[in-house]
Amino acid sequence: VVIVAGWLMMGVHGAGGDGVLNYSMEFKGGTSTNVTFNEDMSLEDISSKVVPVVTKVIGDAEVQTQKVTGTNEVIIKTKTLSVDQRQALNDALVENFGVEEDKITAESISGAVSNEMKRDAIAAVIIATICMLIYIWVRFKDIRFAGSAVLALLHDVLVVAGFYAVARITLGNTFIACMLTIVGYSINATIVIFDRIRENLGQMSKANLAEIVNTCISQTMRRSVYTTLTTFVMVVILFILGVSAIREFAAPLMVGIICGGYSSVCITGALWYVLKKGVKKNK
Repeated sequence: VVIVAGWLMMGVHGAGGDGVLNYSMEFKGGTSTNVTFNEDMSLEDISSKVVPVVTKVIGDAEVQTQKVTGTNEVIIKTKTLSVDQRQALNDALVENFGVEEDKITAESISGAVSNEMKRDAIAAVIIATICMLIYIWVRFKDIRFAGSAVLALLHDVLVVAGFYAVARITLGNTFIACMLTIVGYSINATIVIFDRIRENLGQMSKANLAEIVNTCISQTMRRSVYTTLTTFVMVVILFILGVSAIREFAAPLMVGIICGGYSSVCITGALWYVLKKGVKKNK
C-alpha cells in the first residue's frame, strides 16, 4: 500500500511541478548564507529566532541551518535567492540581530554538485545490494538465498522511498544514510533465518520443505521481534528528543525498521521456498 501510494504521490507532485520528491538544497541547489552573529547562539535560539525571520523574508519554510563549532558563525541554506532577496535577508538580519553587514556572505549551491550527489546516492545503494548478493551466494552456496534476500531488500527500499514521497520528508544527505542503514538492518534478520534453514535442511531431511521453512521462521520469530522492538524504541526516542535534522532521519528509519522486520520474517523465507520449488506444484 505504501509503495503504491508513494508512486501515486510522486506522479501527482511531479505533474503539479512540485518535484517528484521533496529534495533538500544538497540535491536541488540553492543559496548558502554565512552569518557571523555578535553572540554565540544555541541551536534552540537559531531554530526559534533566526529561522522564522529567514522564512518570513524569503517566503519559504524550507530553511536549513548549521552552526560552525567554536565560532559565532551560522550557515543558512535556502532556495535559490535573487539579488533583491539576498539584500532583503541581509537587511532583516542586521535589523533583528544587529549583525554587521560585512559579516554576511552568500554563495550559490551548484546544481552540478547536486546531480553528482544523486548519482552517488543511487550508486551506494546498488553497490551495497550487489555486494550483499555476492556474499550471501558464497556464504550459503545457493543463488536462491541471495535472490530472495535482494528482492526483500528491494521491497524495503521501495516502501521507505514511498514514505518519503507520501510524507514529503526532505530528501537530503540523511536519505543515503537511512537507506543503507535499513538495507544493513534488514539483511541481518534475514541471514539468521537463512542460517537456520540451512541447518534444519540437514537435521529435518525427512520433513516437507514447506514444514522446514515454517519451523525455521517460528524458531527465529522471538529473536526477530525482540530485535526489531528494541531498535524501534531507540529510534522513537531519537525522533521525540532530536532536533529537526534528526527527526528527518528517524521518521523514515522507523518505517524501514518495521518493514525490514516484516520482510525478513514473512517474505524472505517464502520467497526462498518459491524459488526452491520453482513452478512445479506440490503433489
